[in-house]
Amino acid sequence: MSSRPLTKWGSSNVGFACSHATKGYGFGVAIACGRNTDVGAMTALSFKERPLSRAERHQKQMAYYTLLVVVVLFFLLLITTGFLRGEIVYEVNLSLLVALTPICLPIILYWGMRRTKKELRRKQCHVRNLQGATTVGLTTVIVTDLVGTMTKRRMRVSEIFVDMGLLGVDDLDVNAQGPRFIELIRASVLCNDAVICPGNIGVPKMQKDMYGNILDIALLKFGLMILPNIDQLRRDHEKVANKHYSSADKVQVTVHRTRDAEGQLKLILLMKGHCHVVIRRCSTFAIRDEELPLDDQLQEIILSLADGLLEAGRHVRAFAYKELSNELEFRRFSQANTNTGVEGGEYKYRDYLAVDTYSLRFLGMIATYNPPRSTIPKAVARCRTAGIKLILVTRRKRNLAKALAMDVGILSAPWDPILTRYRRLSGTTEIVDMTKYNEEKPHHQRWHIEQLLLAQRDLVCAGTSTEQLHWIVDACRRLGAVVSVVGGTLHDTPAMRSGHVGVAKYGCAVMCEASADLILLDSSFATLVSVVGDSRLLFENLKKALAYCLATNTTNLLVYSTFFLFHIPFHIHIMDELILAFLVNLLPAMALIYEPPEEKLMLQVPKVYDDFLLNSRLLFVSHILVGTIEAAAVFMTYFVFMADRGFLPRTLVGVHISWHDDMTHDITDSYGQEWRSSPAAGVPGVLPLSDEPRHDAVHQPGVDQDGTCQSADPRLRQLAAESGGRLFDLPRRGNVPPGLRCLPAAGCNQRTRVGVSGSLSSAL
Repeated sequence: MSSRPLTKWGSSNVGFACSHATKGYGFGVAIACGRNTDVGAMTALSFKERPLSRAERHQKQMAYYTLLVVVVLFFLLLITTGFLRGEIVYEVNLSLLVALTPICLPIILYWGMRRTKKELRRKQCHVRNLQGATTVGLTTVIVTDLVGTMTKRRMRVSEIFVDMGLLGVDDLDVNAQGPRFIELIRASVLCNDAVICPGNIGVPKMQKDMYGNILDIALLKFGLMILPNIDQLRRDHEKVANKHYSSADKVQVTVHRTRDAEGQLKLILLMKGHCHVVIRRCSTFAIRDEELPLDDQLQEIILSLADGLLEAGRHVRAFAYKELSNELEFRRFSQANTNTGVEGGEYKYRDYLAVDTYSLRFLGMIATYNPPRSTIPKAVARCRTAGIKLILVTRRKRNLAKALAMDVGILSAPWDPILTRYRRLSGTTEIVDMTKYNEEKPHHQRWHIEQLLLAQRDLVCAGTSTEQLHWIVDACRRLGAVVSVVGGTLHDTPAMRSGHVGVAKYGCAVMCEASADLILLDSSFATLVSVVGDSRLLFENLKKALAYCLATNTTNLLVYSTFFLFHIPFHIHIMDELILAFLVNLLPAMALIYEPPEEKLMLQVPKVYDDFLLNSRLLFVSHILVGTIEAAAVFMTYFVFMADRGFLPRTLVGVHISWHDDMTHDITDSYGQEWRSSPAAGVPGVLPLSDEPRHDAVHQPGVDQDGTCQSADPRLRQLAAESGGRLFDLPRRGNVPPGLRCLPAAGCNQRTRVGVSGSLSSAL
């Protein structure tokens, strides 16, 4: 007898929370309370603080950047206000603050995440948390289960063991089979909880909708192909008792009431379950027309075959039969559901199950196969080229986990030399049975997990408990990885909450779905790999959009420097900065979110330690390469425009404050003309003639006696006549008389005396 303690999950005398006592009395002993229970442990693990998402870290970085800009500009404001006067100083500093603050980044980030959410929905992935859509692209480790995400969750019968022969379903000839084969198929249909859903009349047999677990559905569908009328079979064999399958005893037992060939009432008992459990309750084995005793040698042969099927990734169920001929048994079960129905019969049958479920006749075994998805091998290859580590966890046994890992391409077959060579080059992948660490202390188990993660390229963990799954995710985080956890049950919730991104399968537990950031609507691992590529594209496009928006910072900084260092009256107003931010920067940057990838993103290793929107490369491209070009274009446009109005660059130096001061009326341009504002003139562009002496220099050909220039533009002559001003035609080589402000507005030889209504900046 083994001295190894039995876990509470395998104990038959432990009632868990929400268990009900329907009759009788008994004594209860509390073996755990509060946090010491499994539910309490999962709750404590689920409420731990989650790591920051990628978007939160980027927003935190930009917040530090904005705070730095505000502090620097505050000191600049103090310095510049101490030496210069005027409200224009405050306006220039405020304009620079608006220009350098990345006010467009939250809008661009939200727009990119929303666009990515729609794209992922098209790929059968529902985004519950927009920030998770950005974080999943940085994934370096994916922790997922084998069943469901890697497989189709649609079992089919693959092999049948009957009459000491193993039959393959693909090349099965039903007409050549004996009565034992039909008896086994009938047992798989009767000892089965799956039912055909209503409303399937006229639907082909293999396309009928069924309700039940996937293994029972696979057996029932195979029975539809072999047996002529399953509904009639079940009516002829009325189920009077049913002990459902459970993970504790690993068997299902049903009792059916039927009639023999002579019309006599009889009861039959059918058992379905794991081969090791069923075969211990059998005493005989029917081979063709003989019924042989099931001795130890025959049991060893059958168990070896069952283990071989398990290693090949098959789910094996053994079936047994017994006819209840005892008078007591007959009287008991013939009245099992007389008053209380099947449910009452089930309760009565539980008492009988502990008394006499032995001396059965072994019928045979049926192996089912959960085929992998066709897209999984390619998705696994994409993960390896993208630098993503795969950790596959399952509660199944080691042999089954190994077979499934070989089917999906995680492990190479021993006869495949190409994949074996690839494993030697890229690192090993080991199958680890986590049950062998159950007896060790938690910190010892964590140490073993860390050593396995450091030593293996990929990892397949079989027999993993809830705590061990959480420790695997926590160890990956401590080693600096970005972890995405795929789960579907309540036991996976703590690990999903502990990872950076929680991914749930469709139709999972409610608590699991509430803790997830992403939901795979098709429950496929390949969909998650495709999501990683889309998230990486989002990050690359965000960097392009941010580089485009930050390119104007170089121009703003140089404009600010020219205003305060060279005293040139050149600055950008606040309203102009807002127009640049939202119309010139934001709209094209939002269009960059839709740009396709320029390179193969899934061939790059995740840049975990360089995951910054603002990095040295981006600042160099935006401020040095693109920013200098934009700044050169802006300054050239400004100086050309000012020179065309009579102000060469040397004239603009030193007039930055007086230029914007409405009280200043004596600014002189490059031609020696004095500019002043005259709000009372009423006509922009014409200075009313003051009482000043006539100069001989203005009496040139083409000028009337009253001083009006005949060769001037008619519109200017009309404006001069309406405002009482005069126009003068001066030669290029002549000296301009004092008091006249001249601009080359009507030709190379003509100097037109004009005034400026309002400020000089409004005229220019």
